[in-house]
Amino acid sequence: MKWTLTLLAVAAAVAAAVILLGGRSDDGDDRGAGRAPAPPPLPPAATPPPPSAGFEVALQDDPVFVRRHYYDRERAFEDVRRLGVTWVRMNVLWGRTSGRSRTERTPPARPRYDFVSYDLAVAAARRHGLRVELTLTGPAPAWATADGRYGHLRPDARAFGHFAGVVARHFRRTVARYSIWNEPNFDEFLTPLSESPAIYRRLYERALPAIKRVNPRAQVLIGETAPYGIRGRVMPPLAFLRAVACARSDYAPARRCPELRADGYAHHPYQFETPPERTEPGADTAQIGSLDRLTSALDRLAGAGLLATPSGAPLPVYLTEFGYFRRGGRALSEARRADYLPRAYAVAARRYPRVRQLLQYQLASPPAGYFGSHFNTGLIGREGARTPAFGALRAWAAREA
Repeated sequence: MKWTLTLLAVAAAVAAAVILLGGRSDDGDDRGAGRAPAPPPLPPAATPPPPSAGFEVALQDDPVFVRRHYYDRERAFEDVRRLGVTWVRMNVLWGRTSGRSRTERTPPARPRYDFVSYDLAVAAARRHGLRVELTLTGPAPAWATADGRYGHLRPDARAFGHFAGVVARHFRRTVARYSIWNEPNFDEFLTPLSESPAIYRRLYERALPAIKRVNPRAQVLIGETAPYGIRGRVMPPLAFLRAVACARSDYAPARRCPELRADGYAHHPYQFETPPERTEPGADTAQIGSLDRLTSALDRLAGAGLLATPSGAPLPVYLTEFGYFRRGGRALSEARRADYLPRAYAVAARRYPRVRQLLQYQLASPPAGYFGSHFNTGLIGREGARTPAFGALRAWAAREA
């Protein structure tokens, strides 16, 4: 279909509103949740195999893996392995893990965190031979925000750095990859939007050394950016990236800033309705069909001495959320989802050598009434029925990954 620029702008805004505005239950809200029965205690976790030098097929489904809602976790991990997945991602919500203190305005003398649900999820993943990456993100506890409310307003970087160190110490024997904050270029997750690059830089600069001190071999990814901009709500990812790195629009240094170091760049290249090979408009947009914009930006930032790996090289890319809608106004037919999904993996794996991972967001479709259920990119139903997209991705992974 040939789109006019006007239609493209409207489509992008509508897509982002559905995709990004509260569509995912990243705040851990349990409303409408149907909790799956608790499985028996897990045996000691087996050591997973070493990471492959090849392309990583990854998946995230926190309601199932972490909160154990609406689909059996053990069955889910079995499904994941059949898909050819080797990595799973989980979002560790700073405020949610802080327990009763999350709504208190006075900082506790010694913050205490509850990681039990993550402990069980990580152990279960490892028992199934999967590796785990954790995204450390908000909402922040009330005592660590600018307005004294549980949320995302100017979270305190020093307190977040302490939290990151606690997480890394707790999981030092089981987790070797972390990323910092979820979609910081979207004001649903970090606010105010105009200050978000500076806020994010402070958060990252505190979290990186805190993690590395505890686990020097752990990978730490920067970014986790949303794919395109919406005026007043989402900053285009490449504009956000330049601002975080203190770069001008031509990627020359805008001011004197210490060089940022990271082990990779995490990004969410959603492109919901058009073929994954298509390049969508927007110079600062980075969707699955236009990832060369992102890799080019990372090349230029490394060349300018603003953002690079510890060895000074341009950052590799990890695509840590992706999928196609199964339900809702922007849903594709099952046949088209089964066509587009493996093609997207092929684009990521073959066209862009620096891309190390593409992650399918959601395994099981959430039930109607579940918080965020309109964001449905699942590959199986609640009763375990597999969609054609499940089979198509499984076949691609068996052949290519």
